[in-house]
Amino acid sequence: MKGHYPCEQALAAAAFAVQKSATIVMGSPLTLYVEHAVFAILQRSKSTLTTQRVSGYEVILSIPSLQVVRCHTVNPATFFAHPVSEDEQVHDCATYTPEEESEIREDPIPGSMLLFVDGSSFIDQETGIRHSGAAVVKAEQQGSSDTLQIVSQIPLPSHFSAQAAELVAMIEALQHAEGLEVTIYSDSAYVTTTVHSSIRRWERRGFLKSDGSPVMHKDLLAQLIKALTLPFKVEVIKCAAHTNQQDLVSRGNALADWAAKEAAKNLQTSANRISTG
Repeated sequence: MKGHYPCEQALAAAAFAVQKSATIVMGSPLTLYVEHAVFAILQRSKSTLTTQRVSGYEVILSIPSLQVVRCHTVNPATFFAHPVSEDEQVHDCATYTPEEESEIREDPIPGSMLLFVDGSSFIDQETGIRHSGAAVVKAEQQGSSDTLQIVSQIPLPSHFSAQAAELVAMIEALQHAEGLEVTIYSDSAYVTTTVHSSIRRWERRGFLKSDGSPVMHKDLLAQLIKALTLPFKVEVIKCAAHTNQQDLVSRGNALADWAAKEAAKNLQTSANRISTG
């Protein structure tokens, strides 16, 4: 469970304890004292656990003979557990997020720089060659009017996937906003989820999967972690793609999408390149 939240680690430990005690308890009534609200953790909307693992824990912890009681930390010297009373203040396991992951939210920063990012990867039907590129678009707001400007277009090696291109675009945007307050819009669920939660989990795991192999895009994820520290304050927001609407976010996203596709065709380059090694 390396890399998971403390709440989720406690959930795994609870399920493990029930499993290991089964041959001793033999179906008799069992009370399990846990420092965390394990059933609330199972119902979290945002979790680093797979659906398969959550389902397995639900089966283990739902046996009729089991009573789960939330308590304070068990004293290893006495093994006494004190149940938490209703009026005691404890953290909410259903909404708990580690501090380093709660710093980036999904609300625009008033008065901040507005950037839109996108990545593109496609195969030319005539040549069979893959083309990849990334782009960053900046919104300039003056009173009631606004303009959009392409600030970066980056042609990428053909082996870059769409997800890798999206990561490059986000890194470029963060570097562009160094020392500033910035709100970044992306239509990529992969990138926004990575920024808001999974990147810190992979960092704690050393960018290694459960089988010990490197996670996909390891080098880009390491660059992204460094880039996230560059702006004074940053918010990353998921926006809808291809809406054909005329609001600022829709137009900014559409221009970033177009610019990334053009970058993939090597029509324009950026002076500030991302390391692709």
